[in-house]
Amino acid sequence: MSQGSTVSAKGFDAAIIGGGPAGCSAAITLAGLGARVVLFETKSYPHDKLCGEFLSPECGSLLAGLGLTATLSALNPVMIETVCVSAPDGTAWEARVPGVAWGLTRKALDTALAQRASALGVDVRSATTVTGVAGNLEAGFTLDTRSALGRAHVRAQTVIAAHGKRSALDRALGRRFITQPQPFIALKAHFYGPPLPGRIELHTFPGGYCGMSEVEGGAANVCLLAHSAVFQGAGKVASERLRAFLEWMPAQNARLRDWLTQAKQADPRWISIGQVSFADKRPLVNDVLMAGDAAGLIAPLAGDGIAMALHGGSLAAVHCAGFLSGHFPARALRRRYVAHWQREFSAQLRLGRFLQAIMLRPAWLAHGLRLLNAVPPLGRYVLTHTRDLNLKALPISVGGSL
Repeated sequence: MSQGSTVSAKGFDAAIIGGGPAGCSAAITLAGLGARVVLFETKSYPHDKLCGEFLSPECGSLLAGLGLTATLSALNPVMIETVCVSAPDGTAWEARVPGVAWGLTRKALDTALAQRASALGVDVRSATTVTGVAGNLEAGFTLDTRSALGRAHVRAQTVIAAHGKRSALDRALGRRFITQPQPFIALKAHFYGPPLPGRIELHTFPGGYCGMSEVEGGAANVCLLAHSAVFQGAGKVASERLRAFLEWMPAQNARLRDWLTQAKQADPRWISIGQVSFADKRPLVNDVLMAGDAAGLIAPLAGDGIAMALHGGSLAAVHCAGFLSGHFPARALRRRYVAHWQREFSAQLRLGRFLQAIMLRPAWLAHGLRLLNAVPPLGRYVLTHTRDLNLKALPISVGGSL
């Protein structure tokens, strides 16, 4: 840090909550700028995550900016070149992905990111949960943590929360969306099935859709989103509901049925999360900068969640760096970060929600897919405007160099 830093030698310049793409991106960026950073991750590495495990074309330049190009290549990601979407009535649309995309497990990606952060001097504390955050940008923050070693308090001048879609921390911070019922459930598992060479496929059913694409090691990631009413309606008995839903779902789409009936699940467990929220969230809460899904969750069908997480983490980090180095005061950080975040992501999130509303209605989707087949430029528009194909590592000047 520069001599202008107001951080006590006993604390950290920045504390990052969450060790996924957004949190690690923030930690790596800040460490590269000379900040003293601590990163908290609730689970131990390596671990699995509920995710489409699709690295969109923008991820390549973002990961390169974090110094992970060689590491990423060594992980043997599967190249994905084609997207296919199908409606329950058999209507389908295919198109080329605009750029080079990859299939890679979150277990591999998150571990590589955390190792990169650690190599740069970040204090990575896995298997540690942040239970509370108190303070502000002027006075600094105290984080309450819990691990197998017991409870502890950690001081930091800035805090970036990248803890994912929802957690107990959202409730501790008093975030409004966490108290409102949300209508979606998500499920994920790996399967060994018919090859999906260079493809990501999205097969819809009434009230939901299921995505599948190959990842390293020969398996395919199967990840789905469904309206809670559809899931609950599949079975009257709660203990049998998952089995009943997984029997009902493939019967609604022939392409999905044909693939799943030939596939074998790699692990009998499904990773699941309920109360998935696509509602607007505030990117700054109690002076804590939100990043990744904690700031706003894009509809999974857009396939841009990991890129947004990597970009959002770096965005938060660079703004923190500008504040820590004295380039601008706390009031400017608050204003600049919120404005920059909204400028970068709001339009993508709105378009993703609009497209998801269509995906969840089979008749609308079938008409839409026929339109995309009839007007190819419209399909290219959809593919390019749910992502920012010009994303690169952020210049330090956005927030101020240290």
